[in-house]
Amino acid sequence: MPHYEYDKNYPFAAFITNLGKYNEGDLVGEWVKFPTTPEEMQKVFERIGIGQKDDFGQPYEEWFITDYDCYVDGLYDKLGEYENLDELNYLASKLDEMSQGEYEQFQAAMEIGDHSGSLQEIINLTENLDCYDIYPDIHDHDDLGRYYIEELDAMQVPEHLRNYIDYEAYGRD
Repeated sequence: MPHYEYDKNYPFAAFITNLGKYNEGDLVGEWVKFPTTPEEMQKVFERIGIGQKDDFGQPYEEWFITDYDCYVDGLYDKLGEYENLDELNYLASKLDEMSQGEYEQFQAAMEIGDHSGSLQEIINLTENLDCYDIYPDIHDHDDLGRYYIEELDAMQVPEHLRNYIDYEAYGRD
């Protein structure tokens, strides 16, 4: 299980709110830690009044997410108020199943932001971490250029010419 920020043992929580009560002026909701079970979600819905009847005999059926507590860098801004709870739960389960190394890959991929525009893309990202490599000792373009040329032998450079290589430009390109 990965180590989340602030020493939490779950990746995120969401405040699930009864939309009908909210429209009536009452904030009725509850924090749910993800991943969770279907039974626990049902209990939450019962406690916040989803399924109960309003003053006109109509059941409260709709809910939305008022807020998130995220302990995964970059995730908070990607989640919306009408996200699918099953997908949120699946994402949290995938995050919990990751090793610390996979979690670091995930966080690096989230930081790049290429495939993290929606919840579905983030879930797909968890399935495709093998597309990303992490090099913890590389801090800039110069380090990357040196790594490719000296460690991976991306190009053969005679020893007497190594001082003439623009490693930063190579790493940037």
